[in-house]
Amino acid sequence: MSIVKKKIVGVYLAAGSSKRMGTAKQSLEMAEGVRLGGLALLQALHSELHSVVVVVRVGDSLDWLPEEAHMHILLGRCRIEICADAENGMAHSLRTGIQVAEEMGADGILVLLADQPFVDSQMLFRLTNAFNKEAGCDYIASGDKGMPKPPVILGRGMWPAAAALEGDAGARSLLRLPVYRGQIVEEKKQLKFMDIDTVDRYEQAKKIFSHQYM
Repeated sequence: MSIVKKKIVGVYLAAGSSKRMGTAKQSLEMAEGVRLGGLALLQALHSELHSVVVVVRVGDSLDWLPEEAHMHILLGRCRIEICADAENGMAHSLRTGIQVAEEMGADGILVLLADQPFVDSQMLFRLTNAFNKEAGCDYIASGDKGMPKPPVILGRGMWPAAAALEGDAGARSLLRLPVYRGQIVEEKKQLKFMDIDTVDRYEQAKKIFSHQYM
């Protein structure tokens, strides 16, 4: 029996204030000409997602967007959306992405964080493939030794609760609720979950990036 592909829209959260870093994280260079914020975005654009909504804060120069992303914007597959109240926390950026996905008539959203540079398209494919196969699943989460982590797919049934979150609360808090049925897709490489939230972590990620990709 063939699998009916659902319409899954990426919601790329890139509106964080980067208070702990003291600078806009997305624009940090991982290598010459390679910006942190563009890495996971390119993987999302190389995946089977229908389209990707990039949620940014007011005044973002978008200097971190890779050249390839501009082509996808022109083609309508990538959309930049400004979150007016991004300074109030990640939940507000997520709400902005959900509103756009609703307008698009999506069946699910794949929530990605702009500061996870080692997420790859194969990881995203496993999530979208599971969401297409598992009828009735409210969510499909990446698994780090059984712990659900982003990237995560949220089905439409979870959107009202996700849109009602406040401050820096992420969707992870909802995954613990027994009302939702989900699946965890285990990832063997913990590196894929690395997020850049301190200067030390950034320096560490740069070294890893230079060894793996340059």
